[in-house]
Amino acid sequence: MELIQDTRCYTNVCVNGKWFHHDHCTTTAYMLKGGASANIELAKMPTTESELVALLTKIL
Repeated sequence: MELIQDTRCYTNVCVNGKWFHHDHCTTTAYMLKGGASANIELAKMPTTESELVALLTKIL
């Protein structure tokens, strides 16, 4: 699925049993686990959900 290129949009995805939040038009994501989570810097800005999952999988 293509990600809408709008800064007001976001996507939450599950990778290896962990949920991540990504704000569209950025190169960051963070794990949804309650409390403050550190930002994860992605290698590039994803344009599709499958690309986002692939980028997160490489980091984990």
